Amino acid sequence: MSEYRPYLVSWNLTKRCNLLCPHCYIESVNSHKGNRASGVGSQESPSSELRTLNSELSREEARFVIDELSYLNAQLMLILSGGEPMLRDDIFDIVEYASQAGFITVLGSNGTLLTRENLRMLKDAGLKGLGVSIDSINRSYHDSFRGLDGAWELSMSALRSAKEVGIEIQMDVTLTDHNWKWIDDFVEIGVRLGARAVNFFFLVCTGRAMRTDISTKNYDAAIRHIVKISVKERRLMIKAKCAPHIYRFLYEEGYSIPEGTRGCLAGINYMRIDPEGNITPCPYMPVTVGNIKEKSLTSIWEDSPYLKLLRGGAYKGRCGICEYIEICGGCRARALTVKGNFMEEDPFCNYNPEGGERVVLKKIFRGQLQWTDEAKERIKKVPFFMQGIITKIIEAKAEERGMNLITSELIDELKERGYPERRG
Repeated sequence: MSEYRPYLVSWNLTKRCNLLCPHCYIESVNSHKGNRASGVGSQESPSSELRTLNSELSREEARFVIDELSYLNAQLMLILSGGEPMLRDDIFDIVEYASQAGFITVLGSNGTLLTRENLRMLKDAGLKGLGVSIDSINRSYHDSFRGLDGAWELSMSALRSAKEVGIEIQMDVTLTDHNWKWIDDFVEIGVRLGARAVNFFFLVCTGRAMRTDISTKNYDAAIRHIVKISVKERRLMIKAKCAPHIYRFLYEEGYSIPEGTRGCLAGINYMRIDPEGNITPCPYMPVTVGNIKEKSLTSIWEDSPYLKLLRGGAYKGRCGICEYIEICGGCRARALTVKGNFMEEDPFCNYNPEGGERVVLKKIFRGQLQWTDEAKERIKKVPFFMQGIITKIIEAKAEERGMNLITSELIDELKERGYPERRG
């Protein structure tokens, strides 16, 4: 089952949060007692917060999770999120233990609780990257959406401070009908902050997000615009998340896509661990395939009939006959939410398959600069779905230094900062 090793793992450490955002997929429990913006919702009761706290994996259990992940893949990327992960008293211990295990450990946060001091502690613990959610270029809209006066400035300050202490940063933007036209503005903010990437997330209606806040028309327009600017942008990376159709758009526009590319990785090279230790194919699919307190993670990953079904790719409806099934696969979470079956067609795709042959991708090298043969061989050791991203990172660093040739020595240097290579 080696081709199905997890390379990305999202771990929701807690449901507790100091905010109560309307688009939260995990239905976090709010415990903030400070000033809130109007119209967001009521506080959760103390008993509800206590139940949530008591159900979370303990510090010892969290270490056990990391040990279990090491057996599956010692070089995966581990995304620690919540709720708000900074509400875990043992967050520094978890980051340190995961980093010592060899994982590329990153944090997803709303940023409002991140101070320069605790960012420095996270850096010392081995944190490689930080993603902070930004919903608007407008302070008042962001604060209202997040439900906390001053949230925008706190989050922006966290990004600036993280960059200053040496943590790589990225902006995470959830696109809606209200903010999708600001894509270019979000990118410019990311550039000014010195971000490595701006991630545009396309909402899946789970948890508190009872409806999808971006229409199919705007969804398509947003993806096409991201395609247009991402292929030209050299200052940072621009990525569409939970939008597997972007690869069809790239292919239709004539851009090269390497063999092995796939839009939806849920249950294939990606999984989620929830605060109670339940394993799901991705954060937006509330389908529990096992619990780490009851069964080994390796057994869950390799033996789950649900995961095997996802890997088989026997989709229904339009997805099942689509020419782009290999590179897209549709969003399985949207199929589950809308159709009640994660193997159904993706309801957010408006493409009508033409019944032609499946698109077969070729082995290509996407580097724009010159690479030595040794460097090319090194990039092949990167997990296939990350090769484009890593290539872009390496070339951006080379351009900063005025280099025209990518060497193995440059890759060695970047590897020390978290560049992932695959063993054997």
